Amino acid sequence: MFKLKKPEIYASEIAEFINSNLNGPDFIIREPAFIRHIKENMFSFLSEGEDINMMDIPTHALIICTSSIETGLHGSFIISKNPKLDFIRVVNEFYIEIESYKISKSAIIHPGAIIAPNVSIGEHCVIGSDTVIGDNTQILNNVVIGGRVEIGNNCLIKDNSTIGSEGYDFVIDEDGFPIHYPHIGKIFIGNNVWIGSNTAIESAAINDTLIMDHVKIDDLVQIGSGCIIENGCMITAGNILSRNVIVKQDAWLAPNVTIIENIIVGKNSFVGAGSVVIKDVADSIIVVGNPARFLRNKN
Repeated sequence: MFKLKKPEIYASEIAEFINSNLNGPDFIIREPAFIRHIKENMFSFLSEGEDINMMDIPTHALIICTSSIETGLHGSFIISKNPKLDFIRVVNEFYIEIESYKISKSAIIHPGAIIAPNVSIGEHCVIGSDTVIGDNTQILNNVVIGGRVEIGNNCLIKDNSTIGSEGYDFVIDEDGFPIHYPHIGKIFIGNNVWIGSNTAIESAAINDTLIMDHVKIDDLVQIGSGCIIENGCMITAGNILSRNVIVKQDAWLAPNVTIIENIIVGKNSFVGAGSVVIKDVADSIIVVGNPARFLRNKN
């Protein structure tokens, strides 16, 4: 996906890029690092309350930090309201490049699929006939996309994921045998969506499964049929969303959350790690536990 570059960028150029001032000597910054691994000519960020010995930071290293931290630093630093965000912006601007877009020879792509320009498709992928893939989207290796699937622009789908699998839905007939409910709905994935490795997203039975813009889905996630994930949601590793779950805008699901079918998770809410959600979650609250229960208001 990305390659690390090592440009010769001065600390003052980094400060200018994030609309701040450089405090201390100016020198070349060759690469980023986490604060506990920082060395000479590297740069990092320092968050509020982080337990670090300031004397361990080299003199010729650059730190992006808040104004409350600067007094303990003995080298060069840049003041920022959000150090981690500005650190990421600098890394994206100066220190990485996206690997060139290509469609691997081993990928199997149905002639009916519609593939926009600048799409990358990795080794051994299978792309079905009713698939539409938007511009600048990257699909890594061993991804299977089937059924009626539309994927927007600037998305990333990581290795071994399946999009468009049949939903797990059976009805017991009069003889006691399970009869599968066919899933003929569509999957719509918006723009700037991240889908992690080994994630499965099921087609809806009749309507649509919707993953809206700027949603980020971690590895090992199950999105059941008919789910709606609204803009800006964070779905972290190990989550299981049963069918017809609605996760409202900017909600955050911590690792290993399970949500039963037909539940609504409110806007800007937070569901704690390992929680089992069996009833609707209101807007802007934190819930934890099994079953998930109110902990406190988020704001």
